[in-house]
Amino acid sequence: MEGWKKVTAAVHAKGGKIFIQLWHVGRMSHPDFHNGELPLSASAINPHSKSYTPQGFKDTVTPKAMTVDEIKETITDFGRAAKNAMAAGFDGVEIHASNGYLLHQFFSRTSNERTDEYGGSIENRAKILFEVIDEVKKYMPENRIGVRLNPSLHDLFGMTLDEESVPTFDYIAKRLNDYDLAYLHLSEPFTDVTDVPGAEPNIAMHYRPMYKGTLVINTAFNRETGNKVIDDGLADLVAYGKLFISNPDLVERFEAGPETAAWNEETFYTTGPMGYTDYPLLEQSSS
Repeated sequence: MEGWKKVTAAVHAKGGKIFIQLWHVGRMSHPDFHNGELPLSASAINPHSKSYTPQGFKDTVTPKAMTVDEIKETITDFGRAAKNAMAAGFDGVEIHASNGYLLHQFFSRTSNERTDEYGGSIENRAKILFEVIDEVKKYMPENRIGVRLNPSLHDLFGMTLDEESVPTFDYIAKRLNDYDLAYLHLSEPFTDVTDVPGAEPNIAMHYRPMYKGTLVINTAFNRETGNKVIDDGLADLVAYGKLFISNPDLVERFEAGPETAAWNEETFYTTGPMGYTDYPLLEQSSS
């Protein structure tokens, strides 16, 4: 918390707002992080992917299926993390229920074979998310909480789509209307899912009529496509990730025109400042 206070203070000094993403990677973790113990997930199913460890990428392992007590403990952990985030000066939190990590692992039938109250039906598989939200809102107003989802994630981290994938996220999105959230943050498909059975290729278009609150959309937007999705009424905000890495002054660049600096993907998920803090500002590039 003391370290994060320096970050939040710096953001606030510039007039900015800052949310922190709270997430549990579940089976995408590795025994190296747990004193040799297995990572936890909804079910004991190996995603056959790669875990990022202090020694670099390693093969994932078959996780341990969580007991109900471990699920409840994890829900409590989300609440404790939210409490710490507010003490550290964050303006809110984003619950990361996306991209094949723990909460997403509960949603999907490909990673959740449970037969108890957290498995089987769509309602049961989604239950953990709403319990996490209810826990987090003990420590902050609901309008300081965001939720991130990736409804058409396919062939990444062991996640594959099926005929219940989109109906599951439809159920979640509709139920989120019962909360006064800061926003719902959705990702367009990371890969082309046009011909994938059970996929929804147009996420903003599909969920804008369904979700009544503030909708944030991301994945591969630039200045023009970002403006268009808002002008078309399909989203309220656009989130940028990679463009913000290579363009630390992205707002000023967008104001100046469409030109942006390219990122170097080879430096992603590496240690040290290279590829994170060494991209020049626009004024430095032109001088």
